[in-house]
Amino acid sequence: MSTRLDRALLALLVALAAAGLVVILTQSPASRLRSDFTINYSAGRLIRQGQLAAPYQQPVLASMMARVAPSGTIDPGLPFSLPLAAGLPYALLSLLPIEVAFRAWQLVTAAVLVLAALLLRRAAPLPRAAPAVAILALMAAVPTWATMTEGQPTAWLALGGAMAVLALRSESWLVAAAAGALLAVKPQYLPAYLLVLFAARRWRAIAAAAAGAGVLLMSSLAGGPRGLVGMVHNALSANQAVAIQTNEAWVGLYGSALSATHATVVAIAIYVATLVVLAFLAWRRPTPVLAYAALAGVLIVLASPHALPHDLLILAVPAWLAMVLYREGALRNPIPGLLLTQLALLLDLHGLALPLGPLVMTAVVAWYGWPFRPRAARWRRTPTGRAA
Repeated sequence: MSTRLDRALLALLVALAAAGLVVILTQSPASRLRSDFTINYSAGRLIRQGQLAAPYQQPVLASMMARVAPSGTIDPGLPFSLPLAAGLPYALLSLLPIEVAFRAWQLVTAAVLVLAALLLRRAAPLPRAAPAVAILALMAAVPTWATMTEGQPTAWLALGGAMAVLALRSESWLVAAAAGALLAVKPQYLPAYLLVLFAARRWRAIAAAAAGAGVLLMSSLAGGPRGLVGMVHNALSANQAVAIQTNEAWVGLYGSALSATHATVVAIAIYVATLVVLAFLAWRRPTPVLAYAALAGVLIVLASPHALPHDLLILAVPAWLAMVLYREGALRNPIPGLLLTQLALLLDLHGLALPLGPLVMTAVVAWYGWPFRPRAARWRRTPTGRAA
């Protein structure tokens, strides 16, 4: 790209990042108390008190939320659906007043995103300035704003995805195990990254990632069988707790025409079908694996039965991989697609009848995917492609 265009894009990123900081820093106290952080903070307090099954028992959780956020500032019907071990950081934060804990969590989220960018550069190298530009781009992105203002743990997903990509090169089983555990925080995104490892035939990494995920998911059994059942029930009923058209996945497009239960059933069927297609592609050993990882990382979000704006933070991983493929000549410039996605998400903030995000992301995948095979074939004939 030209220097003038580079400067224009940098100025746009700075402006959007500044807007994001304003949104995050000026969030009202009432809005913070209505956020998902209050749910997780309340669950963390119950965990700290030794009530390990209580976070999944709605009356008990609602009672704690009422004490944490008085005056009815948060809907008492909102459930806690994370694995129990994912609530441990919130249990530690519950030692602090909720306002202080909320700001501390935002700082932790920022640190996790920096670490994810650094690990991505190690896993799939870009120029030295790339992590700094990536952090600026993340601060300019709507999913980061949503994650910060909701106090969500979705930065862990981006870190988990980065570590899964790093596991393609690393021989450390700890990296793969950590990737699996982090991705299991919201387990609908885990299978895609296990399939990425399968596509590369990284057997030890697959075993380690599955073990790490299993430990995190089974942690809910610490509260007895009812704890695990409660976690699964709450996760499956997520679309009944929020307006289904707020999903930035395919379910947000057709969900409003169905009941929440029927929409979830259809979404699960589409999700399973997507995994079957991805598994078939992985079985054929796609080359380059990074291109498969980028595709799987996007499709698993679009096919997710529940993907709110903050969940899209995990798309930082395929976005990074797309830039790597572009620099190697195997993909079109991904920046226009990323900007279109950002524009769609900005418009969706106004509560449109149908979300534009999944429509635009689907079109972007088709636009980049259509010419990919001939480009990839030419790239494989280059020295870089042959080495890969």
